Amino acid sequence: MRVIVKSLLLIGFLVSCGTTEESRYRDTESLERPPTVTSSSPSREQRTVDNSSIPRKKDSTGLGSDVYLNSPLQFTIKQPFSDAWNTLSRALKQSGIKITDHERDKGLYYVTQDTADRTSFFAKATAFLSDDPAIYLLTVKQDGEETTVTATQANASEQSSAAENDAPHPSAEGAEDLLQLLFNTLRDKLEEE
Repeated sequence: MRVIVKSLLLIGFLVSCGTTEESRYRDTESLERPPTVTSSSPSREQRTVDNSSIPRKKDSTGLGSDVYLNSPLQFTIKQPFSDAWNTLSRALKQSGIKITDHERDKGLYYVTQDTADRTSFFAKATAFLSDDPAIYLLTVKQDGEETTVTATQANASEQSSAAENDAPHPSAEGAEDLLQLLFNTLRDKLEEE
């Protein structure tokens, strides 16, 4: 008996919801009609072939030929200054080279490269007794459509004066290795963000 009463109440409720006297629900003239299709199979004239291609993502990492070595202390990136600045920043981080300071408007990066092996417990425990790692100055300059990067060594005291005088003390000791590491990272191993 309960099932019958519930069914009747449900039917009564549905009927009361379905009957409305408002004309806006009965008028279907303003509804959008689907387009009519004239034939089910396209003729030769209607067939179109899409020959466009989607650009493929580079399979390899790195810039490849977009970076080249000029001399042991200079390489060139085939990018404008702002793009090369960001690319070099990514390469420094990826190479494990610490950026101690930078001045974008002057195109200067002050970096340190710790070449000592600090993987063993003894090396980590005595690290405070060793000298600080050398500070290198990377100079990034716009050269037409390309950007050149040069490396020199700077002392900790020269870091502030080099930024003020814009004349770092040139030294090739360790700067060649740093620049070669950056060049290899940029050319072969630079990963997309």
